Amino acid sequence: MSSDNQPIYTTSAEDQAAAARLKERLSNSSSSRTASESNSTGPPLAWLDIPSVSIDNGAHKYVLISATEPAPREPNGTCIHRYFVVSKKGAAYHQNAAEPFVCKLEANGFQDIRIKGGGRISLDEVSKSVSIFGYSYGFGRADHAQSKSVIDADDRYKGYNVTWSNDGY
Repeated sequence: MSSDNQPIYTTSAEDQAAAARLKERLSNSSSSRTASESNSTGPPLAWLDIPSVSIDNGAHKYVLISATEPAPREPNGTCIHRYFVVSKKGAAYHQNAAEPFVCKLEANGFQDIRIKGGGRISLDEVSKSVSIFGYSYGFGRADHAQSKSVIDADDRYKGYNVTWSNDGY
């Protein structure tokens, strides 16, 4: 336990194996599926409602995920490639933060899903600050500058002080 009675998690061989299996599954998934071939189970265009930022208040492990939308937004348009910043309260390992969100993307027909890396993210809703730092043993270090850009683009975080650093675990 840490000084504030929060559990301290470290990586394990089991976690690294689970992260490797998830990366392998994603690398073997078809990136050439069309929207009609996807496993989308939600209402049409429900994928548009998936936020690019899904972070829990407090300090948690996070992952940066990239994926291509299942269909163009405009007729004769191209599918947009998006980035997602995801943390999950209580995630013991980065894989625990990534997998539920990856499953959500898959269920909504997203293609070419990749976990770009991870780290830690601290969201303080009271002081309106977000701090991004560290790395993931299982997925490597995320591009924290990219993660900051994703958060800065989300209207829910307008007025927040978003910082990043490659320091720390």
